[in-house]
Amino acid sequence: MWGHWEDVAKMARRAARSRAEISPWEVLQGSSSLWLGLPLLLAVALSLLAHAAHDFYGTYMASELGGVELLQAVVIAGAAVLAAVTLAQPAVRRRPWLAAWLLLAVAGCVYTAGEEVSWGQHLFAWATPEPWQQFNDQGETNLHNVSAWFDQKPRLILQIAILVGALALPLLRHTRLYPRNPRIAYLMPSLRCVPSAAMVAVIQVEGAVLDLMDGGLLLYYRPSEVQELFIYVTVAIYLTDLMLRIRRHTPPA
Repeated sequence: MWGHWEDVAKMARRAARSRAEISPWEVLQGSSSLWLGLPLLLAVALSLLAHAAHDFYGTYMASELGGVELLQAVVIAGAAVLAAVTLAQPAVRRRPWLAAWLLLAVAGCVYTAGEEVSWGQHLFAWATPEPWQQFNDQGETNLHNVSAWFDQKPRLILQIAILVGALALPLLRHTRLYPRNPRIAYLMPSLRCVPSAAMVAVIQVEGAVLDLMDGGLLLYYRPSEVQELFIYVTVAIYLTDLMLRIRRHTPPA
């Protein structure tokens, strides 16, 4: 009798130790609050605000330097931090191919975050030097208003990468279309990226419909800005997922 209860107590202590050894990263990876909850919350909240409080949304959310643009900057800056933290992991430093990928992610996120706030001008309101005003369409200290090569074209590349790599391919994981190279497969987005990537696709369709309607309001006011936010959310979720993957599963050599 006493032996039975001692065995039960030992099993309880082992279970408690196992739970204590689970890192916050593992808890986050198993949680849907980030990869499902965040995109769903943003999608519903921004659409409801656009319809129920149109004037407020237009003034404080969709305007230049409004809430949506501020969210864009915060999300992509957070993604830069995630990529930098992951880059510092020993498993990454020992693999040049993985380090190069994350270094590219850090550079891309830092550039995008800087451009979103015009490298601080939107926050500190400094004047744009006169020589630079001649090159910049909006007279700001950034590059994306200078040429499409610094704005529309990189965005189009990232948008296609998300629609193919973060939306379509995760759903085709067990088909012949999925990459078989171990390194490429390791870097591929998982199903956790699908909800936010799906919103990028939905808003792309909305934009096409609005073009046919010659304007109006369907889901979002200024949908291109909302789509840009979901692009950054997808990048942040991907980098979070990759960081957790590296912590749990040794990358290929």
